[in-house]
Order: sequence, then structure tokens, then C-alpha cells
Amino acid sequence: MNRLKLLPAAIALAVSQGAYAQGQTQQVDEAGVQENNGIEEIVVLGRMFDTELRSLELQRESNRIINVVSADGIGKLPDRNAAEAVQRVSGVSIERDQGEGRFVAVRGLPSQWSSSSLNGHRLPSAEEETTSRAAAFDFFPSELIERIEVSKAVTADQEGDSIGGNVNFVTRTAPEERTLDISVAGGYADKAEGDISSFSVLWGDRSADGKFGYMVNATQWSRDWATDNYEPRRNGNGIYRLELRDYTGNRQTQGLNLGAEYVFDNGDKIFARGLYGTLEDEETHYKHRLRFDKDRLELQHIHNMLVTRMHGFEFGGEHGLSDTNKLDWSLASYENEFHYGAIPNKEDRAYFVMRFDQKDVGYEGLEDGLVYNTIDGGSDPADAISTHLPGDFVMDPTRSALSWVELYKVYLNEKDKIVASFDFTSELSSELELKFGMKYRDKERVSEFADEFYAWDADNYGPAPLLSDFALSDQPGRSDFLPEVDVDYESQFSQVADMSDLESFWNQNRDKFVLVEGDSALVSNGLALGRNFDLAEQHLSGYGMATYQYNDRTTLVAGLRLTQTTTEVDSQVFVTDESGEGHLEPFKGEKDYLSVLPSAHLKYALTEDSNLRLALTRTFARPDFGDLNPGGYYAEHDNEFLGGNAELDPTYSWNLDAIYEHYFSDAGVVSTGLFYKDITDPIFTDVSEGEYNGNAGVDIYRPENGDDAWLRGAELNLIRKLDFLPGPLANLGVSANVTLMDSEMSIPGRSGGVPIPRQADLLHNFSVYYDDGAFSLRLAQNHKGEYVEEHGGSRDEDQFYGAYTSLDLSANYTVNDQLVIFAEAINLSDEPLTYYIGDEDRPKQVEYYGIRGQLGVRYSFY
Repeated sequence: MNRLKLLPAAIALAVSQGAYAQGQTQQVDEAGVQENNGIEEIVVLGRMFDTELRSLELQRESNRIINVVSADGIGKLPDRNAAEAVQRVSGVSIERDQGEGRFVAVRGLPSQWSSSSLNGHRLPSAEEETTSRAAAFDFFPSELIERIEVSKAVTADQEGDSIGGNVNFVTRTAPEERTLDISVAGGYADKAEGDISSFSVLWGDRSADGKFGYMVNATQWSRDWATDNYEPRRNGNGIYRLELRDYTGNRQTQGLNLGAEYVFDNGDKIFARGLYGTLEDEETHYKHRLRFDKDRLELQHIHNMLVTRMHGFEFGGEHGLSDTNKLDWSLASYENEFHYGAIPNKEDRAYFVMRFDQKDVGYEGLEDGLVYNTIDGGSDPADAISTHLPGDFVMDPTRSALSWVELYKVYLNEKDKIVASFDFTSELSSELELKFGMKYRDKERVSEFADEFYAWDADNYGPAPLLSDFALSDQPGRSDFLPEVDVDYESQFSQVADMSDLESFWNQNRDKFVLVEGDSALVSNGLALGRNFDLAEQHLSGYGMATYQYNDRTTLVAGLRLTQTTTEVDSQVFVTDESGEGHLEPFKGEKDYLSVLPSAHLKYALTEDSNLRLALTRTFARPDFGDLNPGGYYAEHDNEFLGGNAELDPTYSWNLDAIYEHYFSDAGVVSTGLFYKDITDPIFTDVSEGEYNGNAGVDIYRPENGDDAWLRGAELNLIRKLDFLPGPLANLGVSANVTLMDSEMSIPGRSGGVPIPRQADLLHNFSVYYDDGAFSLRLAQNHKGEYVEEHGGSRDEDQFYGAYTSLDLSANYTVNDQLVIFAEAINLSDEPLTYYIGDEDRPKQVEYYGIRGQLGVRYSFY
């Protein structure tokens, strides 16, 4: 294992980190020893001090492929949640919501093909519109993270459901001496014209004899936000509806991390961790829908609160059974839940929508009731789609009648009720180490969904209310809606009602509304079955692994992991009999399979400063939860039926990785690597046209296992302090990485190959910094290339997620050993998020978030 060789670099790394010195030494050593066989792992250590060069020494001396990046990932860049904290790492990308990082993906692959874990345990997932296994990390503040480990090729002692790789977030643990750090910051969100504030406290101490230590880490982050958005909806290549969406809201993130440990006289240790994280996002949303095909203008008033809460605990121990034998064990439980807040009331708890319609608006310049972009022979540029309203048109509240009230309801709860593991390590000699262990997880997931539409009961209560019946005011943000687009949308907007008035009206007059069952998605009519199910799943894994140090230059790691997965899905299906009447029948889907996952890894030291590393591994990805549900969901507004498939097989991949790395003494590293993945049974969405529940021409979406696929790619990474330059220029440095990828899979109905869904071809990061020890300034760019979100019948019908490039600036000034002043500015280029169909000139969704920034101080009392 060559454990002694690793310690000097680890100790040097830890000593530079102040109050956490000894505790950090122990953590780094454990990362280097316990997971010493992990291949292509990147560790991000979250402290504000410049430990980058010392961490590169740890990387060089390690017997595994390990990239160690210090404060770049967390402390010195404006990355506020766990997903954003890892986006700067080579080959890692994130998916965003309202401008904030949410899902993590490795090597451009779908996020559900990568695994995200907390202290080595995969987290349960619960997210409003996603039924995949990818865990959203926008609820998890970066202040709670001690380091991040990204493994791109796993070893047998790691869970194998990670085709792309594994991202492991490690939380803080007990320090070796009394520690009290407080961070306070405030800022401004440009588009929201609102405030940002954050507060974080870290308190820890250890007993006089050094045996007992504890830590409390709490954080609160509040930010006002706003998004301007336009979304064309298409019938073929023509636009039948244009949605102009104006969002304002406030997000509150809270996090609490507790840790305690006790070290016995013989060096054995037991520990406990507790974790709580929550995201509450209150959103007010005004949506103008220009219905070209209906000659009407719809105004939706929308109010909701999205709540995500995750909590968990872990107990464990590390025991030296002898000088050469070690036993580690842990017992953990985690729960993640999503629900809507008490809007419009405690009973309904929904995404609340009240729509008013103005008819006979007189759209001009249409072709068969449709608008066409210039790419399709029309007159409307992609970035300036006209309203086609008469020049003097203004929406009239006295002609805008209440159409319906919508209650969109989602509840998700996923529990890893028991996660139990043990790992036994035995050093048979100075050259050979054996390791084996087991892991068990008992998971359950509850998914509930309904989309209810209520119409005013005109037969009993007369004509529906008008928008003018409510007190009106100017729409928030109306005067500055989509300034990035050269169209004067806001001048034709109506005034709007206050959401509290509309909710009070609904609560006081609910008995005057009737449920429109034909337009609603309910369990009773079969239209909500795709998202109503209960799932139970058990994972049982066992592994064995050997590490053999052949000579001073060569180390070989080989192992085998076996994972048994048992899945049961309880749902219902809607069955139509010969008379055309439909009824519900219970359905239980079952799947049971054994995954055989061998791995082999080689490190060869070409010179003192250069290493060559190779890895051959087999990994897999379980089908998404929603894909396993045999029920289906019909979306009337898009005339689509979304169904599941309980018989899906997991996706497997043989992975080949090779990397060469060279170190510039103590000033940086350059590395280059190649990788190839041979993928079996990838899951794709089969699209066909048929009939459902009396509706013709329905697009039917059903997940299926496809033919084999492949992915290949290359990576280049450079970290270099420019200390060869004269004078102050020696404090300059650069950090850059680029990942190039290509993939192919086959799906029915498409000639030739198509790229793997959600796989980006290009990722790159570039930052340039100045750091003289007291003052640091860093400008960082992050880029993720376009990718196919969903395949259609042809290339022109594929739905794309557009390329995204962010530009951020951060600065830190160390006043003394206790006080640090920091500043950050995010999204300086005001980069929009885009989706399009076939071509960028055929947009599906474009939204802007604006620039935001904050200024703060961090003070260490001890």
C-alpha cells in the first residue's frame, strides 16, 4: 500500500489549513489509503488558503490516479451550492435551474449515468419534474463541504452504478483544536432588483485529552431572483403558441452539518454524522400565452412554493484489528422529500394557476393560424418573434374572463431506510494488500401526482369573473422584460391582479367551481398514472480487491464487485374494454438482476515527475424510476402520452481509461487522457403515433432498451503557477481543462447512428488568477456544449439543450490571520439558457437570469 509514502505530502497539505490541520491530515490520509485503489479521482479541498501546490504533491505521490485541487473549487470561486462547487473539474458539467447548478454529470454523459454520493453513500433523489436517479444538489450549500472526490473509473470497493463516474461530497468533521469561523455576506441580483444575503458559522472543539471532538456547521442563504423567458410551442415547424414568462421569487437555502468522533487509546475511532439541507423557492410567475391558433390571448397568474428537504445520519467506526488488519463499518439512513408549500391553502398545496382569456384579438400576418421563423420560410427571427398583435393592441381586463383554475400537485418521498457497509483490509506484505467488503441498501420511493383543472360553474352562478373585477397593478418587472430581445413585449401586457387576492377568491368560492375531469390528469381517469407509483428496491453488493506493488515504479489494483438489485413497482394501468369504457387495474412490476463488475488499474512511474495510469472497468446504470412505472400520463396540451416499461434492463458499460501526467516541480501539472466506453442496452425514448383514450394522432413516448452504443473522448488539464515570470508577475497562474467527446447509438426509425441523449461533445474551463498570498483575484469561464435532450423522428425534430458559457469573477483579501474580505460576481456575460428543435433558429425555450454578486467577510475567532 506504500502508506508511509503518502503521509508527508498529506501532512504538509493539512498543516497549511490552520485550525483544521490535524483533522484534515487524518481525512486526507484516509482518502489516500481507504480509497487508495480509486482510479481517476479528483479531490477538492474546501479551505480559503492556497494549498494547491501542496495538494499537487499529494497527487504525484499517490498510488492511484488522483487529482487534488484545493480552494479553486469551493473557497476562491463563487460557487454557492454543491453542484456548482464541482463544475470546474475536468470532465465534469452541471445542469441548471433558474441559473443555479442542480445536477452533476461526468464526461458529458446523462446525469443519471453518473452517481453522486455523500460521504460515500448515494443520496435519495426527490425533484419536482424529474423521475430519474440523479440527485439534485441545489439544496446543499457548498459551505458544508470539506472536499469533493470525483472518480471517473471506479474500483471494486466503490459502488458500480456509475457509467460516467462518481462525485462524492465529503462533509466537514471534528477539528483538532477549538475553531469558530463566521462568514457574512450581502449582495444584489440585477434582474430581480433584489437582495442576496448569506451567513455561515463553523464551531468545533476537542477535549483536553484529544479523544472526543465535535463540530457544528450551519449556513443560511437567501437570494431574490428573476427570470425572463420566451417559449415558442410548435405544430410541425409552425408556432401555434408563444409564451412570455416573467418570473420573480426568493430562494432560501439552509444547511446544518453535525459531526462527532471518539478516538480510543489504541487508535480505534467511532464517529457520528448528522445532516440537514432544505431549499424553499417561492415563485410568482406571470405568463402571457399568445394563442395564434385560437385567436386569443391568455394571461396566467401563477404562485407556488417548491420545498426540498433532505436529512440523514450515519454512525460508523474504524478499528485496527492488528498491525496489518483494519475493519471499517457504517450504518446510515437518508430521506429526501419534495412537496409544494401551503399555496393556495394547506389542503391543496399546489402549483396554483388562475388563467384569464381575451378572445378575438385579431392576430396579423399568420399563415394558417401559425407563425414561422425565418429558417422555415417565415418572417420572424429566432431571437425576435413578433406578437403579431395589432399595433394599438393592449390587453383589456374588462374583456378578459376567468377561464380556469389549475392545481398542479406533486409529492415525492424517497428513503434509503438502511445503508449498511463494512470493509476489511489486510496488508499481507509490504507489496500486497487485500480488501473485501459488503454493502446493503433498502430503498423505498413514493410518487404522487395530479393536475386538476376547475371551471367556473356558470350554470348556477352566472358568467365567470373578469380580470377587471380584481384590484389591478402594474406587473412586477414589466418595464424591463426581456431587454436582451429586440421586441417591445411589455407595452402590450395587461395589468395583473395580486396573487393573494386571487388565492383568497379561490378559497372563498371553491364551491362555485367544478372539476373538469376530461382536461385533468388524475388517477381515476388514467391520465396521471405515469407519475403515481410506489417503488421498493434492495441493493446487495460484495467485493474483493487486491493491491500489488510490483516494484518502485509499478502498482496494480484488481478486483471484482457483485451487485444484486431487486426492484418492485406497485402501480395501476388504465384498461379500455370492448365497449370503450375504461377502468383501473392494479399492476406490479418486478425486476431482479445480478451485475458482475470486474476492474483492473495500473500505475507506472515513467520518471520522478511523470506517471502513466491505465484502467479497465465494467459499470452500469439502473433504469430511472419513472421509466420502470408501467402506468402512463397523457398531456392534453401537447397531445402526448408518456408511458413506462417495467421490463427494462440496466445499461452496462466496459470502460477503458488512460492518462499521462507530468508535474512542473512544485508549480503545477499537465495531464492528458483518453477514454472509451462500450455500452450495452442504453435506454432511449421510443416515439410513435397512435390513439389514446379517444384522442387520435397522439405522440406516444415509451422507454426501450436500444442497441449497443459507444462513447470516446480525450481530456487535457493544465494547472500552472507562472512563477518563472519576473517580479509580481510570478504571482499569476492559469488553470485550464478541455474534454472532447463523441458518441453513437442506434434507435428504431433513424438511419445511421445518433448521439447518446444528454451527452455533450465539448466541456472546457479556463481561469486566470493573481495570488500573492494576501490578495487574490480570479476570472473563471465554464463551458458546456450543446447536446440532444430528446431524440425525435429525424435530426430536424431532435430537441437540443444549447451550449452554455458562464463567466464569473471572485476576489479575496486576507487582512490578517483572522479576517478575510471576499467579493464575487456571477454570470457576467448574462448567458441565456436555450433549448431548440433541430436548429438554434428554431427555439423552444430561451431564458435570461441577469448578473448577481455579493461582498462579505470571513472571521476566524480561533
